[in-house]
Amino acid sequence: MLPRILSIAAPLFVYVTLALLVRGLWEERKKFDWIALVLAAAGLLVSLTLLDPAHRLFFDEDTYINIASNLTKAPVAQVTLLGGPDQVAVSAYYKEPAGWPVLLSLVFFFTGASEQVAFFVARIFYGLTLAAVYMLSLTALQSRRQALIAAILVGATPAFFWSSASTGLDIPAALFVVLGLLGIFAGNAPLAAAGFAMAAQLRLELIILAPIVLLAPKIATRWKVAAAGLLAAEAAHVAWVLSIAPEFARAVRVESAFSPQYAAQNVASNVKYLFNPLLFPAVITGLAIFSLFRKRPGKWPRWPLVFSVVAVSGVYAAFYVGSFEINPRYSIQILAPLALLAASTIRRPVLVAAVIASLAIPQFGGYSVPAFVQALEADHRIATGFASRVGSEDLVLSAQQEMFLNQGLRAMNSVLASEQAERLNEQLKQRKVWYHSGARTSLANSQDWEADQWVKSNYELRLIESHEAGSMKVAFYEIMKPVGR
Repeated sequence: MLPRILSIAAPLFVYVTLALLVRGLWEERKKFDWIALVLAAAGLLVSLTLLDPAHRLFFDEDTYINIASNLTKAPVAQVTLLGGPDQVAVSAYYKEPAGWPVLLSLVFFFTGASEQVAFFVARIFYGLTLAAVYMLSLTALQSRRQALIAAILVGATPAFFWSSASTGLDIPAALFVVLGLLGIFAGNAPLAAAGFAMAAQLRLELIILAPIVLLAPKIATRWKVAAAGLLAAEAAHVAWVLSIAPEFARAVRVESAFSPQYAAQNVASNVKYLFNPLLFPAVITGLAIFSLFRKRPGKWPRWPLVFSVVAVSGVYAAFYVGSFEINPRYSIQILAPLALLAASTIRRPVLVAAVIASLAIPQFGGYSVPAFVQALEADHRIATGFASRVGSEDLVLSAQQEMFLNQGLRAMNSVLASEQAERLNEQLKQRKVWYHSGARTSLANSQDWEADQWVKSNYELRLIESHEAGSMKVAFYEIMKPVGR
């Protein structure tokens, strides 16, 4: 019942938050510096020039695009489990908040839903984040040079730049954290309340930053109450996620998705990552720490930045894959506060040179894409190629049905089929059905593996093609009929 309520309520809270955010930005318009616009345009251009449009998260980005597509037809956040691009027969509420799909849907409403549009929108958010970091730093430090350095530090960090072409929610979430911090430093209550609320509506863990608004002395009590109200849906979402955490842990084959037992290993791994010059501009980390021990010019408050880094890092420390070495994109959520702290110490040419060197070294660094991610990338590429050969009236059964829905096909989730076989049998009577046995089905005892075993045990299949993806296998079958019929 709660997921159904949230699927309707969550988008409404996002729309209200957006309206409040626009008000806050409008109040800040007279302080706008033209350099911010140059940074946004430069970021967009560099991303378009150097990075190919391709998924970075397999297969989360497909899910966001599917939900956004559905939102253009009805204000309900739902991922399609059975249906087609223009018809949803069975749906579910997704584990991530609705913020990013809502933002994408506002664009899709005018352009139509497509991966190409989503990739371009992602790059725009990359440019906007650079502009926002510049304005935040300028407001806090009152120095154009230091503000420019902060923006460059963020934009040129490998994990951040690499994600600029991703339709994931990491950079958009970071943007709204920066806008929330800008509201705090500028004393702009609507911007502070809406910025942090929108961040939590994109990445659920960022709800941990709400105390920054509640503790800020420049924010009036009525705006603190407003911020708490905007986070009401996400508080309910947290409760729901915690209730399904054991099921999620079973699906990914761990004892617990969140636990203090992961903290020591994750913290050690994250510190190692932040000080590894081959993976991360380590000068940022060193200068950020140094800034905590030097006198504050102008007495600007550092506690919101420090709180952002410590609180978000603490959440990731308790997550089963919260290591920045495993998931460098998680470091994006603490990058802007670190960069601002670091930039506040950069006044001499020698430090500028150190920063430039620190940004250059990771470009030739040692980070390589894990084998499992490479397998998922191959799976996605193979599946997209197969989708181009599927008839418009056919249906594809897959544990990652969103991939095929986003290619304009009918699709059905294989886990749903294993639970409601009559729905699949009905589709077999009406049309040709193909089965995508993806890379994740190689993970024994996972949800995808169990669904794969069920399909292969209960239906006669004709192998169409098979591929090796590292140590994993990707195959496509035509489903002929149920076994014994």
